[in-house]
Amino acid sequence: MTNSRQFRCLPQLFLSFFLLFATSLASAANDRGVFWQAEKNGHRVYLLGSVHLATADFYPLRKQIEQAYADSAALVVEADVLAAESDAALQQQIMQESLYPTGRSLRDDLSPDVYRKLQDWLRSRQLPEPLFVRQRPAIAMITLSMVEMQSQGLDPSLGIDRHFLQQAKRDKKTIVELEGVLQQLQLLNSLENPDLLLRQTLEQLEEIETFVPRMTGAWKKGDTEQLYQLVIGEGLAENPEFQPLYETLFFQRNRAMADKIVRTSENHDSLFVIVGAGHLVGKESVVELLQKKGFKLQRL
Repeated sequence: MTNSRQFRCLPQLFLSFFLLFATSLASAANDRGVFWQAEKNGHRVYLLGSVHLATADFYPLRKQIEQAYADSAALVVEADVLAAESDAALQQQIMQESLYPTGRSLRDDLSPDVYRKLQDWLRSRQLPEPLFVRQRPAIAMITLSMVEMQSQGLDPSLGIDRHFLQQAKRDKKTIVELEGVLQQLQLLNSLENPDLLLRQTLEQLEEIETFVPRMTGAWKKGDTEQLYQLVIGEGLAENPEFQPLYETLFFQRNRAMADKIVRTSENHDSLFVIVGAGHLVGKESVVELLQKKGFKLQRL
């Protein structure tokens, strides 16, 4: 579980914490999805709500989306995971950020009850406990989710971010990072209450079979209100103690993303921006923040 392929997947999986399941079974050419156009002072920004794991039948994407990418001067992503994969020094830093130092393990940060639940989960999937528990809490959370998603047939190599990053490399299109791999991992490691984080993750994954069709249906219809409830609203209502977590994972990052999108747009006539769909729905979303900054928004 701690091989290099797994850690190459971590940056894109990080943003899937509350949106791992969206659109995995969709026929995307006919789906509305979460896709916006923002304009201000002659500068155009396309905003695509991404999913970080998908299936082959998710492609081809809607022609309007592919054309918007082709018409844009630059691709903007949360993190350039392809560049990270080819940087050996960065890979070493990722490993250091992801694992406990020798002599410490996940057991030290979890209550006995949650740790027993984690052990049960590992046994049910025949995964080695000694390797897994060297992962820091948030990284372990991502690994839990990745294993379950892959068991459902989802593939991180088919994520929308990766799809457009590969195109941009071939097209020699400018690529701009809103955050970057290390910044995301460092933010993960700053999250508090790992016991609650792991308990919540294990409970959510027990409901995967019912959650998948709900999330898939909402994305296909472009139902941003339902997406907000599934990604953020329901979780906050059921676990108000998670407010600081949502503030860190969504709202704080939304503000920083919106500011950087504005600054980047001033240097380009058009941008194609891909962020996790959870960042584009509800109050304090990137969409709402851009509107407050004077952009005219239109659903596409």
